[in-house]
Amino acid sequence: MNIIARADSAERSEITRRADGLWRRAGVQGADRRALLSELETELRVANRNGHGTPAVLDDVSEQILRDRACERGLCGRALRLELAVPAAVLGLVAGLATPLLVVLSVLSPLSAIRMGQYEGLLYVSSGILGYLGTLLFVWRVLHTFGDPRAISTVRWLAVLLPIGAALSAGAAVALTETTNFYTSISTYLIGAAAVVCVVVIGIGLTVWTARFLAVRKPISLQPSMLCHW
Repeated sequence: MNIIARADSAERSEITRRADGLWRRAGVQGADRRALLSELETELRVANRNGHGTPAVLDDVSEQILRDRACERGLCGRALRLELAVPAAVLGLVAGLATPLLVVLSVLSPLSAIRMGQYEGLLYVSSGILGYLGTLLFVWRVLHTFGDPRAISTVRWLAVLLPIGAALSAGAAVALTETTNFYTSISTYLIGAAAVVCVVVIGIGLTVWTARFLAVRKPISLQPSMLCHW
């Protein structure tokens, strides 16, 4: 009996672990996930006491039932998931900003007669455009990969808010450099550069947070036959 009880307990733990991952990917908030898991554990214990047994693994039908349970209550797609969106936005911005410079440096040799200065304006414009597009692409790709149902709506809001957030971040960085003397020594210069980077990252993070908040503020409204099929 003890062996059977331990086996049933292990199977319940595996099912709840899989369910937790499934609801996490569906964008269910932590508090709501804990409530759903508590409800699921109670159902599994009752089923075991009634002699119905506990399945060893979740099949596709069981997983869909669990998804539908969360979606029917309007719990899907409500988590901010900033731990995914913010790093993706920063990486996308850096990749977009750096790409034109890397291309130019790879094409032009140090002995080239072409001067870099004549392409400075074009370099800034192309870097800004690619940084903008890279941020949107990386955020969508990461959220979509992790099964977030609000990936598209997040990118739509971010497309509107990102220019504003970038302008405010750049303004704050310029104000910081203008009001603080970071050129007295190498150490102070490095500290100043790190401070500017922190200001920009915080600005982008707040922009992503705003976009996610606007994207997840309302429950997903879907027909019963279309639950959780985004």
